[in-house]
Amino acid sequence: MIRRALIGHGPTSAIRRAAYEDVLGTSQVNWLRADTCLSDDVVVDLEDSATLPTELRERLLASDAVVVSSAPLRLGAGRRILTAWPDLLSGPVAAMAADLGSLGRRSMTKAIVVTESPGIGPPVWQAVLALVALGGDLDRLAARRQPCGAGFESVYAVGRFSDNSIAYLEAVAGAPAGADLRFYEALGRGGIREYDSRLDINRVTSRGVATPLPATDIHPYARFVADLCRTDRPGPSAELASVLAKAHDAYRALLRACDSETAVAL
Repeated sequence: MIRRALIGHGPTSAIRRAAYEDVLGTSQVNWLRADTCLSDDVVVDLEDSATLPTELRERLLASDAVVVSSAPLRLGAGRRILTAWPDLLSGPVAAMAADLGSLGRRSMTKAIVVTESPGIGPPVWQAVLALVALGGDLDRLAARRQPCGAGFESVYAVGRFSDNSIAYLEAVAGAPAGADLRFYEALGRGGIREYDSRLDINRVTSRGVATPLPATDIHPYARFVADLCRTDRPGPSAELASVLAKAHDAYRALLRACDSETAVAL
């Protein structure tokens, strides 16, 4: 059972810290420091593990602590290393996924995530997770990474799902102030479902009607933390584990595709 939380600094650290304080209490939550004691009842929540000093990252991976990262760790793996999955529990992805059956045969699924924060890992993971949750198994991807300097970079990808529908992804990090965006869209013969954070952060559009999300009173990360801290075995449920495994495969394939001249088959 998780009893303490250590939060890594980052653009969303205030939201993440508040989520742990709601569950564990303020006295049990602190900022991550290089000399902090790590044990099996501690969760270390990171914005992006790629920004950590190498020595601290290796110490975390070698410890008994539960390590939660907003993007998959490129080095290290194990049952106590988790990539955050709040969008699968509440928010637009969960709301849209619950209604996909009425779309009929799908033709295209889009996921676009633009963040002001530096570091391309978190927005790529968020976009990939939405794409897989809404579109299903990916068959192949072609992708390109475009560094633009001063912390601004982007990834663009297009491919096919196993049902032959089109997959499209954009992820941008280090965007100008005020440019944060999440846009998810699933198209099928029976209609379109979409979420656009520029219009209203608490609704999904279905058949032209704006439908409130089922969890408007709780931030998706708060739901994720509550589930994480209230279980004896931190990790996704069996239902979500399959989606997460496919998303991890897609994330790694997308990074490979960025350096490939041809589409990468999953």
